Amino acid sequence: MFQVAIYGKGGIGKSTMAANISFSLASRGKKVMQVGCDPKHDSTRLLLGGRAQTTVLDYVRTTPVFRRKLEDVVETGSGGVICAEAGGPEPGIGCAGRGILTTFDTLKKLGADSMDVDVKIYDVLGDVVCGGFAVPLRGEYADAVILVTSGEFMSMYAANNIMKGLSNFDTGKPRVLGMILNSRGVDGEEESVRRFAVAAGIPVIAVIPRDDAFRDAEANGHTVREMHPESEISKRVDEIASMIADAADGKRGLFYPKPLDDLQLSDLAAGREIRPGTGAPADRIQCPGCGRRTTIRDTRIMNSCAAYGALSAFMRITDFTVVLHGPRSCMYLMDMSHEGSSLQLHSRGLYDFPPRHNLVCTMMDDSVSIFGGVRMLEECLEKTLDGGADKVAVVTTCMPGIIGDDTARVVEKASAAHPGAMIIHMPTDGDVAGEYGDGVKMAVESILGMIDNSVESEEGFVNLVGTSFFDIHSRRYADEVDRMLAVFGEKVNCRFLDEMTYDTLVNYCRASVDILVSDVPANRELMGMITERTGRKPFQASLPVGMREYAEWMRLMGARTGRSEDAEREIAAARKEYEECVRRRRRRFEGRKVIVISRMNRSSDWLVDLLLDLGAKIVRLGCFPSPRKDGTDALSRYIGMLTENYSIDMLEDDMDRLSPDLLICDLIYPVRNGCRFARIGKAGIGLRGVLDYAEYLENILRLPATDGWREAVR
Repeated sequence: MFQVAIYGKGGIGKSTMAANISFSLASRGKKVMQVGCDPKHDSTRLLLGGRAQTTVLDYVRTTPVFRRKLEDVVETGSGGVICAEAGGPEPGIGCAGRGILTTFDTLKKLGADSMDVDVKIYDVLGDVVCGGFAVPLRGEYADAVILVTSGEFMSMYAANNIMKGLSNFDTGKPRVLGMILNSRGVDGEEESVRRFAVAAGIPVIAVIPRDDAFRDAEANGHTVREMHPESEISKRVDEIASMIADAADGKRGLFYPKPLDDLQLSDLAAGREIRPGTGAPADRIQCPGCGRRTTIRDTRIMNSCAAYGALSAFMRITDFTVVLHGPRSCMYLMDMSHEGSSLQLHSRGLYDFPPRHNLVCTMMDDSVSIFGGVRMLEECLEKTLDGGADKVAVVTTCMPGIIGDDTARVVEKASAAHPGAMIIHMPTDGDVAGEYGDGVKMAVESILGMIDNSVESEEGFVNLVGTSFFDIHSRRYADEVDRMLAVFGEKVNCRFLDEMTYDTLVNYCRASVDILVSDVPANRELMGMITERTGRKPFQASLPVGMREYAEWMRLMGARTGRSEDAEREIAAARKEYEECVRRRRRRFEGRKVIVISRMNRSSDWLVDLLLDLGAKIVRLGCFPSPRKDGTDALSRYIGMLTENYSIDMLEDDMDRLSPDLLICDLIYPVRNGCRFARIGKAGIGLRGVLDYAEYLENILRLPATDGWREAVR
């Protein structure tokens, strides 16, 4: 089968030419199929007696997958030409280009590729050669490309863009058959088109005169080739059909186009002699290093999108409902990413309604990307509000951003209909607004607006601030934080951003002090946003990890609350417990060589302190670089020991040269030569987390260096 893509500006007559060419080929005994790829869906009308056929996209929208049949979307027209129309979404809604992809996929699944066809004609809109409308230019669909133009500048401009699009799908062989001039009767028309064709390096294969025969044939719902077979137009059409047949048989050569640059187009528009092009021909665009065509690359590593960041932030407010406008797959991946996530959506009845959690999804699918998702968002939001939700955040993913859903209008309309509800619009559009951290920041800026700055502070209440709460979410360490604060008669007012209610957020300023959960860049930035909104400054020390930090923190809190004696008693009790733990375990660690490697940007001083107190010998303290920046943001007392920008190659060398007994790393690494491996993990808050981690390390050293089952196999 030989496939031909006929491209041209909307209204230039490409559909008329395609239908005439199809009929001419069929008259020569060829089995022809014509696929209209224009939202106007009028490509095959002249082959069907002036009647419009059911489009593939309308069929997809109304017919379940299990009931779809090929015969419902293809019809046989004049001369036996098999006809199909892609169709398109409603004007201003959805993505017509995506509809082309769906049409091709649907026809393939229904068996169109197995039909007995000699020539397949694709009639394609050429005004916008986006990813969807450019699909017929791909090598698997177009063996040859024909451009239809007139002498009007915008028509030639569109043809030039099509040639540029073709260069992005280079198959290694020429594919342009030539250019058809469909005359409009403008002055100097043929001369302009021929100048354009010469500059582009392709031939004008036919000049179709302006003739009333077109109007007469179309009024009767037929092609000129069928109604007036002896006309001059029919002769020209037959010549084009012969060229296609010869190209299919390898008897006629095809051409590489050389699209005009901006200066050349200016010459064309002004009627001047077209200067030589400044760029290389399309088939010569290469990467100087490897000889291959260049591609657009983004070297920035994005762990997850802004939509997930915004969703995560709003889901920390337990009486807020998040409406995720996107596909089910996005919701699933957001739940599973970042080590499984603390959201645990599936365990909370993800698909129930009313929900037992605070997340619902519009469940966009492929058809919605074509026809638009506004109605789905309207229905989902209305159902959520009618179900009792009065505080809602609408977070958008990539798909509605790509197809242009007017989500702001939907939110505005819902807010007007539900004046008692708070509906916040988060147009993150997936990764358009950036990565996870950018989405969190967008959400935080909105969330901070809910704080009532007029609320007076009260002694005895603290706020905990941090986007990363380590293991504080576990009951064991949450209880430990509560116990530490109780030493000074304090309790938590608001955990920002952790599980909190709208009421505690509004009354954020009730607390007399804000304490960072951990001193990392993200939390410092978060606290900076709070300071800008409220004028509040953080306590001088974050929640402690390890004995040394614990003692320092206790003394600072004792001084702030006037309860220094209580602080000293707590420090003495904690030190006794810590020293007893170290004494019991020291024999396991004494003189053991340890490598500690972290890729985190928070300090590991607590771990260094613990290992040194246990008598271990730290032979390497390294930090893997961030994928997006050099160095580390960690604040450390051991910065002189730290090897920044550490690498796997360096670790390989250290493993052989230093022969460590224990590797502690937050990346899984296959140790050897009797070395044992432990994960750094996330130490719990206060002293308790370090004592638990010491027990974990001791258990690692108790284990044999080689698993017993491996010895048995040998």
